[in-house]
Order: sequence, then C-alpha cells, then structure tokens
Amino acid sequence: MFLMPALYGGYGIDSVLKVAFYPHMLMTDAKCLSYLIGLIFLQTAFGLIELSHPDNSIPVNRFVTPLHIVPEWYFLAYYAVLKVIPSKTGGLLVFMSSLINLALLSEIRALNTRMLIRQHFMTRNVVSGWVIIWVYSMIFLIIIGSAIPQATYILYGRLATIVYLTTGLVLCLY
Repeated sequence: MFLMPALYGGYGIDSVLKVAFYPHMLMTDAKCLSYLIGLIFLQTAFGLIELSHPDNSIPVNRFVTPLHIVPEWYFLAYYAVLKVIPSKTGGLLVFMSSLINLALLSEIRALNTRMLIRQHFMTRNVVSGWVIIWVYSMIFLIIIGSAIPQATYILYGRLATIVYLTTGLVLCLY
C-alpha cells in the first residue's frame, strides 16, 4: 500500500513529508507480542496467576467422595442451575433453556437497533434496569454455585434461577 501512490504518480506530496507508519506499527506489535510471550513463559514456569480453585489440586482418591465439586468460575452459574433442580431431566431442561436464553441475548443488539426508532428515553432506562437485574442474578448464581448445597442455598439458587431466566426472557422479548 505504501508503494501504490508512487507507482501511479502519487498524491502530489513529496516523499520527505510522508510519514511511514509501517515500521512503527511493526515494532509496537513485536513489543506487545514479546511481552505476551514473556507473560506466558512466566505463567507456565512459575504459575504466578492461579485461576483454578484450590480444591481442584487435591490428588484423586477414588474411595472418598469430596464434600463438594468446584468447577471453574465461569461454569459456576450453570453448575448452580443444575444443583438446585432436584430431577435430572428438569435440571437438563432448565440448563438448556438458560443456554438458549444466553444465545438469544447475544442477538439483543440486532433487536435493539431495529427497535431503536420506536424506543423512547424512558424505555432504554427500563432495559438497562433489566440488564442490571440479570447481571446481579448471574453473580448471585455464581456465589450459589461455589457454596456447599444446603437448604437455604438451594432455595436462594432456585429464586436466582427464576430471576435469571425471566429477566433474560424479558430482555429478549422487550
């Protein structure tokens, strides 16, 4: 691209006045890549950032069942959904509906751009309120997913699951 204007006569600007960004971009990208490779090396060599739960590093004993299974943090909300439903089929259906709910929420931008003409200022505030409730219910499900299954946590988890699914459905239909 740098040579194209020179081949066809240029734009009428001297080459002395042109600023070549290609070497600058190449060097900044190379510097960022070297920093990233250095961080990956430090993580693999020394394990500086511990992202997993400490219970997951206990050696496996197949004769003793652990007190509770702790999945990774990004699966905790869906683990809580599975944990609070007593039947396997019901848990699977609620789990699949939460995944479908999440997939439909990814299309909310397309829906909002279509309906932006009809929306008023107050309507957007209502939508942002539903989004805040949905995010809080997701955070609450993450907390419930990391807790040991007790009667209180199961009740709160069921309420958070209902709020999570209904707010997601309201956001999709709004």
